[in-house]
Amino acid sequence: MKQAKKINLRFIAAMTAAKLSRFALRALGRDGSCTPGIIAVKICPDFLSRLKMPDLLICVTGTNGKTTTSNLICSVLRRAGFGVTNNSTGSNVEGGVATALLAASTFTGKPKNETAVIEVDERSSLRIYRHMTPDYLVCNNIMRDSLKRNAHTDFIAYILGAAVPPETKLILNADDAICSGLCPDSENRKYFGISAEPGEDTVLRSRDIVYCPVCGARLAADYVRYDHIGRLRCPSCGFRSPDPDYCVTGIDRISGRFTLSYGGGKTLTLKTVNSNIVNIYNCCGAAAVLLEAGFPPEKIQAAFESLEIVKSRFNTLTAGGVKVTMQLAKGQNPVACARAFSYVASLPGEDKRLLVMIDDKSDNTNNSESVCWIYDCDYSALKDPSVGVIVFAGKRCRDHRLRALIAGVDGGKIRICDGLDEGGKLILSSGGGDIYILNDPYILKESTAVRDAIAGRLSNAD
Repeated sequence: MKQAKKINLRFIAAMTAAKLSRFALRALGRDGSCTPGIIAVKICPDFLSRLKMPDLLICVTGTNGKTTTSNLICSVLRRAGFGVTNNSTGSNVEGGVATALLAASTFTGKPKNETAVIEVDERSSLRIYRHMTPDYLVCNNIMRDSLKRNAHTDFIAYILGAAVPPETKLILNADDAICSGLCPDSENRKYFGISAEPGEDTVLRSRDIVYCPVCGARLAADYVRYDHIGRLRCPSCGFRSPDPDYCVTGIDRISGRFTLSYGGGKTLTLKTVNSNIVNIYNCCGAAAVLLEAGFPPEKIQAAFESLEIVKSRFNTLTAGGVKVTMQLAKGQNPVACARAFSYVASLPGEDKRLLVMIDDKSDNTNNSESVCWIYDCDYSALKDPSVGVIVFAGKRCRDHRLRALIAGVDGGKIRICDGLDEGGKLILSSGGGDIYILNDPYILKESTAVRDAIAGRLSNAD
């Protein structure tokens, strides 16, 4: 690992100001998850270079699943008795990474914990990895994201390829042909993936990778799960997705476990946080990096038994005999939203009620609304017969309704309203069935309040 630069007066001033600002923000009831780091970097631009990194530094990046995967890795390490520095509750850009590391460092920049698991935004990689060298970097996927922020998958792959230090060992998703192609000249690459399941599609409909990166011929697929996630091949030159070193070879959704095969015949049975295929990939990536780092399989297995998905991503309660579930659906992210729709549609039950509150609060505040991502998202899962009433709530409810109609969703089961609270009341008056709230991360507080109001009314009615 790259040695930290020697401390100087500017670094000491930056550390002092940052720690004092963090203390003041905490005293005022603020989380202080980003501002102290911004102050530190402003005073000392190479602040991260002067911090001594923990003995083991694991970074997690990719379009979707960064927070879940990094939290899974942290949970396993903490249950194994390690002190872990993490930015799970804060920002994954330079200021947030600096805040997490300085908070767990002495005034002279020495780490208080043996390990660090840091979530890193893809576009921030160029700013962060020039100052610190991860031992391991997990990349879950590279998919279309916010068009106005992350442009195109080729752009993000270029940034990551240019930023990742050559010494870092990469743990890449073999089932993502864009992600698995990162840093092609590196010899420090391992892959994880999930073997074929019955009934999977063989038609590649992706718009993010259509042509072979080697010869330019149109790609074909052995199987595709969603978007470009699957096993791709080139009929012309023989290019194909790499074989995973860590492969999920069996999924038991009833018991909530999966079998991970690795190391030429070894297997490990692990609990998954839920049945969503996206989270099975997250669990697989977390287990792969821990095994690659040399952690005993039995300790990983024991720690996985008590793992749970982050509550801000997925949580369920029952009130008045009705199950009320909150499921994260990232606004501006068409693939993540489409996966949330598909997952809810795949769950057991009839007449499921959906309250969709994907309303980008920051866009509304700054008056720079962009609705193009809605029309880039696949709403066809909402046609599933198990989905009853759908309420689109928020300022963009009319765009959501129009996109659903374009996808062929029955207009008779769609309701719209501008207010989030009104959406909660509307879903309650829409009949029976379990309730699913699909919420944007930027309105988590408002969505939770709506969920609690729904649960309260259901309990009182009971």
